Amino acid sequence: MRTIPRQTTELTTTEGVILGLLSEGERSGYDLLKRAEASVAHMWSPAKSQLYAVLPRLVDAGLAKRRNVRQQGRPDKQLYKSTPAGKRAVREWLEHAAPRTWDELLLKVFFARLVSRAALMQQLAEYRAVQVEQLEEYKTIEREIARKPASRYGYLTLRYGLELIPGRLAWLDLAVKELSR
Repeated sequence: MRTIPRQTTELTTTEGVILGLLSEGERSGYDLLKRAEASVAHMWSPAKSQLYAVLPRLVDAGLAKRRNVRQQGRPDKQLYKSTPAGKRAVREWLEHAAPRTWDELLLKVFFARLVSRAALMQQLAEYRAVQVEQLEEYKTIEREIARKPASRYGYLTLRYGLELIPGRLAWLDLAVKELSR
């Protein structure tokens, strides 16, 4: 029994990345892992078992096709290819699902060739607003705990966020400027 593809904004990060990688062409699970290692591994690095568990789910959902390739003296190789529904699903995920983490935002930038520039710009603007809000929250917390000896270790971790977010904001501004050309 074939299942109906799920609403595309429900894709997990792993499903979105696999469909993004399959948009480049047909690949085996091994080839997907190698491609990920050569491209997105610093943002997304699944366990081999996780990738191999997701591929059949994508096939069952109609988002990918699988074909077997006979090999001499070795087990058959399974190759996967994105379907039109899979291409729509990854495009919807890239355009509409709000990134839950910085790494997920970077993955969406990596696969941005699959969506309109306007959609990417919207994702960047929305994530920038989240970062500005987080920075303000960190500054409020800083005013409360900065001089309390009992908060020394918490304050150190807070300082990390206070140093990190301005760099992210600068990169987001740079990305928007670059994409506006």
